[in-house]
Amino acid sequence: MKFNHISGSIAFLLATPLVTSLSVGVAPSRAATIAGSAAAVMIDNISHTPTDTGTFTNINTYTQAIANSGSVISAATADAVFISNCHELLAANLSLSAVIGSGNNYSGLAQSQAAVIGDFFIDAEETFSFTFQTFLALLTSVDNPQSERARANGSISFWVINTVTNILLDSFHFAIGLDSSSGFYGNAFVSNSFKPTQINFNFLAQESAAASLLYTSGVYSRTFNSATNLRLVEVKNNIAETEAEAEAVPEPSTVLGTAIFLGLFVRQRKHKKTKSEVKSKV
Repeated sequence: MKFNHISGSIAFLLATPLVTSLSVGVAPSRAATIAGSAAAVMIDNISHTPTDTGTFTNINTYTQAIANSGSVISAATADAVFISNCHELLAANLSLSAVIGSGNNYSGLAQSQAAVIGDFFIDAEETFSFTFQTFLALLTSVDNPQSERARANGSISFWVINTVTNILLDSFHFAIGLDSSSGFYGNAFVSNSFKPTQINFNFLAQESAAASLLYTSGVYSRTFNSATNLRLVEVKNNIAETEAEAEAVPEPSTVLGTAIFLGLFVRQRKHKKTKSEVKSKV
C-alpha cells in the first residue's frame, strides 16, 4: 500500500466543483460561513455479471434563521448508476452536501447519501473481483470563529455479504471530518480481500478555512471454495453544517472598564500635550 500526498490534478478536480457549488448565491462583498462535503465512487472491471442491481439516493436539507438577523442556504444532491449490459459493466455514484450562512442566529444542515447494490452468483473455486476508485473532499470556512461554527464530514463504505447466511464477508470503510472548532479527524478499516493500491491525502489550512482531499484506488479479490450468493453494497454519506449564535453583548463591568481605560488614556495624552506646549513657550 502506498501513502503519499495527493496530486495537484486530483485536488483541482475535487476542489473546483465543490467550491463552485458552495459559492453560488453568495455576494462577493458579503462574508460567509461555509461547510461542504462531496464524494464520488467508481467500480469497474467486475469479474461477474450481476443477477440483480439497484441504486439508492437520499437528500435532506434544513435551514433556520432567527429574528431575521441571519441567512442560510442548504443544498444537497446525489446520483447513482449501475450499468450491467453486454457492452459495459460498472457502477458509480456521487453525493454533495453544502451549507452557506451569514449574519447571526442561524443554523443549516445538508445531508446526502448514495448507494449502489449488486447481487452475484459465484461458483465453487471461482474468484470474484473488481477495481475501485473513491474521492472525498471536505471544506469548512468561518467568518467569525468566536460566534460561528462549520462542520463537514463524509464516509465511504464497501460491504460484501453472503445473502444466504447474512454474514458480512469483507468490508472497506473510511470516514473523515472537519470541524472549525476542533480540527480534523478520521478513521478507517480495511479487510484482507480489499487491497488498496493508492491512498492520496492532502490537508490544507489557512486562517479560519480548511480543506481535505482523499483519493483511494484498489482491487477487491476473493476465491470461494463453494458456490456462494453475494451482495456488493457501496454507500457514501456526506453531511455539512453551519451555525451562528448572536454576538455577545459586553458585560457592564467590561464596558465600565473600557470607558475608564479610554478616559485615562485621553487624559494622559492631554497632559503630555500640555507639558509640551509649556516647554515650547519657555
